[in-house]
Amino acid sequence: MAQIDAEKQRWEREQRIGELPRLVDAMGYEHRPLYTPADTRVDYLEALGFPGEFPFTRGVYGGMYRKAPWRINQYAGFGTAEDTNRRWKLLLERGQMVFNLAFDLPTHMGYDSDDPFVEDEVGRTGIAIDSLRDFEVLTEGLPMVPIFFNTAGPAAILLAMFIALGEQKGIPPSGIMGAFTNDILTVYVCRGTWIFPPRPSLRLITDMIEYCCAHMPRFYPLNVQGVYFRSAGATIPQEVGYTFADALTYVDGALERGLPIDAFAPRLSFFLACGPEIFAEAAKFRAARRLWAKLLRDRYHAKHKDSLRFRTTAATGGRYFQAIEPLNNIARGAYGILGAVLGGAQATFVAGYDEAYALPNEESALLGLRTLQILQEETDVARTIDPLGGSYYVEHLTDFIEAESLRHLEDIAAHGGTVRCIETGYTRRQLDHQLYQQLEKIQRGEIPLVGVNKYAAPDRQEPEIALHRHDPAVTERQRLRLRELRATRSNERVRACLDAIRRAAEGTENLVPHFIEAAKAYATLGEIVGVLRQVFGTFKDPNVACWPAPAAVKDSRD
Repeated sequence: MAQIDAEKQRWEREQRIGELPRLVDAMGYEHRPLYTPADTRVDYLEALGFPGEFPFTRGVYGGMYRKAPWRINQYAGFGTAEDTNRRWKLLLERGQMVFNLAFDLPTHMGYDSDDPFVEDEVGRTGIAIDSLRDFEVLTEGLPMVPIFFNTAGPAAILLAMFIALGEQKGIPPSGIMGAFTNDILTVYVCRGTWIFPPRPSLRLITDMIEYCCAHMPRFYPLNVQGVYFRSAGATIPQEVGYTFADALTYVDGALERGLPIDAFAPRLSFFLACGPEIFAEAAKFRAARRLWAKLLRDRYHAKHKDSLRFRTTAATGGRYFQAIEPLNNIARGAYGILGAVLGGAQATFVAGYDEAYALPNEESALLGLRTLQILQEETDVARTIDPLGGSYYVEHLTDFIEAESLRHLEDIAAHGGTVRCIETGYTRRQLDHQLYQQLEKIQRGEIPLVGVNKYAAPDRQEPEIALHRHDPAVTERQRLRLRELRATRSNERVRACLDAIRRAAEGTENLVPHFIEAAKAYATLGEIVGVLRQVFGTFKDPNVACWPAPAAVKDSRD
C-alpha cells in the first residue's frame, strides 16, 4: 500500500494532476481524479460481505438478478376505472405483470368525486376511486395480480376496499399480494396531500401494519417514499437519511403497539429515486442496504435475516425530466434506471418522457416499459451480482453516502424526531433551502441540463407530441356512478358502519376491520374520511403563514 501511495504521488506530479479543477457535488462529496486501493481500505467481510448476508451491501438476496430479474413496475392510472382498466390491459399484453396505481388528488385527500370542492381535479392526475364499485370495474377482465397503491392518507380505507374485492373473487386476505406506499410522514413534507394531523395518521398506519401481520402475509403494508424527498430538493444522503428517519418512526409506533420487531420489519419496503449520477445512485442503494441492516440489528435487535433486508423500488423521472426537448427524457430515464439496477434495486419504473406536461400517453407509457425490458433482456447488467463491487471509486462513494445519511438521520433526531420536525416545519425548510440552491446552480449553468441551459437550440419551439388530455366528462361519469350506488345500496347499513367507525376512532381499537365492513356495504371514501375528520381533525402546514379556505368550504376543510 505504501508503494501504491508513493507511485500515486509521483504520477500526480508528472501528470500535473494538481492543476485540475476541484469537483465537489451537491452532497458535498469531492470527486478525486483517480482512486486506488488506498482509498478503500475496508474489511471485506465486515463492510461488504456476500449478497444475501449481513451487511447486505452487495445485495439483499443471494442470487440477485441471476436468480430472478428485478420487477418491472410501471406507474399507471388516470380518469375513471374504465380508463385505467384499458391501459392496464395494454401493459399486461406487452409483458408487465404487476401494476403501480396512481390516484387522483381527490382520492389522495379523501373526497368523493361529486364533492364540489374537488370537481376540477377528478381523474386528472390519476384514477378516481370512490368506493368498492370502482375497484370492481378497475379489475374487470384482469387477473388478481399484485397491485402497488401509491397513496397514504386514505390507505387503510382503500386497503379495506381491496380486501373486500378479494373476497368477491374468492381470495382471502392471506392470498392477496401487493403493497401500499402509506408513507404519510413524507407527504407532510413533500406532497401536501395529507388528511389528518400526523399522530392520528400514524395510528392508521400502525393499524394497517398490525392487521397485515395478522392476516396478510403476502402483502406489504408500508413502503417508505424517499423518492419524494428527492423531488423536493434532497441530496442523495438527505434522501436516505430522511427516509430512514420516517421509517424508524413507523418502527417505533409498531413496537409501542406491542408488535415484535421480527413480526413486522420484513413487511417494510422502500421507494427511492434515481437521477443521472449513475455511480452515486448505485452507491446509494449499496449504502442504504448496509445502513438499514445495521440500524435494525444494533438499534432494534432484530434477529431474523428478513428483518434486515432493505427492499426497494427505484424510479426515475420527477424533477429530472424537463419540459424543454422532452424526448431527451428518454435518455435521462434510461441512464437513471441504470444506476439503480447497478446498485441492486428490487423493482423499477421509468416515468413517461412527457411527464413534465401530463400523465403518460399510450406511447410514452409503453416506451417506459420497453426501456426496462431492453435493459433487462438485451444488456449485460444482470450477468453478475453487484458488478461495481470492489470499484475503488464506488466503494469510497458508498462509505461517504452511508456516513452522510446517518448524519442527516441523527440531525432529525436532534431536532425532536420526525413528527416534531413536521410540526415545526424543520425538514421542509431544509429541503426548500437545498432546492433553492440547486435551482440557482441550474440558472448559472453549474448543473448542466442538455437542451435547457447547455447546447440550447436558439430557435427552440414547442414539441409536437400527442399529450394525454384530461377528459372533463370524467367528473360527470363518477357522479353518475355515485348516484346509482347510493340509490341501490343499503344506506341504513352504511350509516351503521359509519357509526361503528366513529366509535372505534374515538377509542383505541384497530380500525381496519371496521373499514372492511364499511367497504362491503359500499360506503364511499368521502363518507368514511368525513367521519374520521370529525374525530381526528385536520392539519395545517406550519410553513404557510396564511392558507384561507374558499368561502364555500366549511371549517373541516380549511
